[in-house]
Amino acid sequence: MKSKLTVIVIAAAILGSTLITAGAAFGDVDHMKKLSDLKSAFESKKKQLNEMPNQTPEEIEATVKAGKELKNLGKEVAKEEKIVDPDSEDQFANQLRSYIASMKDSVSELKFMAEETKDRQYMKRAEELEKKIAKYEKEQQAYLSKSQSAKTVKELRKELDIPAN
Repeated sequence: MKSKLTVIVIAAAILGSTLITAGAAFGDVDHMKKLSDLKSAFESKKKQLNEMPNQTPEEIEATVKAGKELKNLGKEVAKEEKIVDPDSEDQFANQLRSYIASMKDSVSELKFMAEETKDRQYMKRAEELEKKIAKYEKEQQAYLSKSQSAKTVKELRKELDIPAN
């Protein structure tokens, strides 16, 4: 009796996880459609905004209002793009540059601390970080040059331990 119940529970769990996975996959289609709709709406509103007259105070006020609506629509487009493609290449390139710059700042801070405290540990850590920076910069150059041996964004995120925001 217990084994039958166990088999039924396992089967139900497998079926439930399959349905959840399928639902998530079909949900992506909705995000893609929503993104394309938002982008087309954004472009049309942008065109309308550029064509609006702005000579009188009322026209200027209407233009400002339309500009604020366009900005909000742009924020929605950005949110949907992040949902659809969390490993965006542009975002990754900026994130990689930011990581490298932060590590360089840390190296200079560690070297300063090493000089101030005369502690060799700080200098040792700075040297380790400089090696890491060299690796990041090497991968960045390969990625930006789009060479044959360049890795994908997902591979680089995993290898360099850079999370998708």
